[in-house]
Amino acid sequence: MLVSDYFQSVPYDKELSTIWHSIFGRPMLVPGFLVDHLLKAREQKIDPDIITEFDKEVFDILEEAHIIVSSKKQEETDIHNLFLTHNNRGQNKVKYLSLIMSEECPFRCTYCIHFANSKHYYNPEKMMSEETAKRSIDEYLKAITKNHTDEAYINFGGGEPLLNYKTIEKLLPYINDYRKKLNIPIKIGLNTNLALLTKEMAKTFIKYDVIVAASLDGTKHGNDQVRLTKNLAGTYDQIIRGFNILEELGRPLKSFAMTVTEANFADVDTTIVDWAKSKNMDEIRIDIDIVGMVDVPISKIIEQLKTVRAYAKTKGISVIGFWSRPAENLGLLPENDDIGFCGGERGNSVCVAPSGQVFPCGYSNYQMGNYGDISHIENQESYQQLLKHRDLNNLKECRKCPILGFCRGGCLITKEANETTEKQSSMCQLYVEMTKAIIAESIEA
Repeated sequence: MLVSDYFQSVPYDKELSTIWHSIFGRPMLVPGFLVDHLLKAREQKIDPDIITEFDKEVFDILEEAHIIVSSKKQEETDIHNLFLTHNNRGQNKVKYLSLIMSEECPFRCTYCIHFANSKHYYNPEKMMSEETAKRSIDEYLKAITKNHTDEAYINFGGGEPLLNYKTIEKLLPYINDYRKKLNIPIKIGLNTNLALLTKEMAKTFIKYDVIVAASLDGTKHGNDQVRLTKNLAGTYDQIIRGFNILEELGRPLKSFAMTVTEANFADVDTTIVDWAKSKNMDEIRIDIDIVGMVDVPISKIIEQLKTVRAYAKTKGISVIGFWSRPAENLGLLPENDDIGFCGGERGNSVCVAPSGQVFPCGYSNYQMGNYGDISHIENQESYQQLLKHRDLNNLKECRKCPILGFCRGGCLITKEANETTEKQSSMCQLYVEMTKAIIAESIEA
C-alpha cells in the first residue's frame, strides 16, 4: 500500500488535522499523529508496523477515500476513469441556456468582463432577434428532452438585456407554452443592472415567474466608484430604484452580487451585511474581479472575506462567491457527481450571442458552434475539445494544488483573458486559502 500523491492535510488544532484527497475529496478530521505517519510514508510503502497501531477499519476508510492506494499507476487510471464517467464523447451535456439579448449596456463598470474580454461584443448584431431566440430555445429544449434532464433553465443576459425588452416580452409566453407542453419545470432567469426596470416590466416578470438577479457593489460611495454610466456618473440611485420597484410589487430580491476591486474593497464589511439584513435578504455574492488585477494583498482580501462571512452568518445571511465553489464541491462525491468550477467548464452551459454564435459562457470567446447546433452540440469538435480539457491528468500545472479536483483550473474567463499567470496565481491563492477556511468553519459548526 502507498500514500497518494494527492493526499492533503491541514492542522486543525494541536491534536487534530483535516485530511482529504485533492481529487476524490472525502474530508475528515483525524489525529495529528496519523497524519505524521502518512506523510512519512508518502515516498515509500506503508510500514506494516504502522498498520498495527491502528484499527484495520481506519485503513479501510483511508483506502476508500483514495488516500491509501495500491499503486500510483492504478490511481492515475482511477482519475482518468472519472473523466470517462462524466464525459462520454457522444454525450450532449447541455443543461442551461443563456441568451445574450443585448451586446450593449447603459453602464460602463470599471471591471466589466463583457467589454474587457468578450470579442463577440464587436459583432455587428447588437440585439438578439425574436427568430434567433426562439430557434435557440427550440434547439435547447430538444437537447433537454433528449438528455432526459429533470428541469430546464433559460436565462436572459447581456450586456443589459432590458435594452431588448420588447423581444423578451414576446419570448416569455413562448417559453410558457413550452412549460405547459413539457413534463419538466422550466425556470427563467434575468441578469439585469435594474437601471431600465419599470413597474410594467416587473409585473410581466412576476407574471411569468422570472427570477431576477442584480448587482450592487457596496454602499452608495463604494458602488459609485466602480459602477458607472457612460458619462462616468454613479449608478447607485438607479439600482436602488429597481430594488424598490420589485419590493413594492411584493417580489423583493433575496440576494445580490457584488464585484470587488481596490476602489470599493472598503465596502466589503459589516455595513453591507446590515443593509442586506434590513432588506430581509438571505444571500450576498461577493466576487473579486476575475479578469483584472486588484491592488489589494490577497491575504487581506481573504481575512476580510472570512470576517464578513462570519458576521453575515450571525445575521442568517450566506456569503458566497467563486472562491467558495471548490469548498462546496469538496462535499460531493466525484464518482457520482460531475464536479466542475461552473456550468461552462462542465459543458453544461450554452450561451447564444445575437449573431447566433454559441459559447460556453457569455464572456468567453471560445465558439462551440451556432444556435442550430445546440440539440446536437456533442457532434461539434470544439465542444469535445472543451470536455477533453476536463481530464485532470492533463492539468499538469495544477497537479500539486490541494483542491485540484474541486477547482479544476478555476474560471475559464480568468485564463482566457490573462496572457500572464500573475492574475491566475492570485486567484489560485484566494481559492485555496478560502477553501481551507471554509473547511475549518464547517468543522467548528
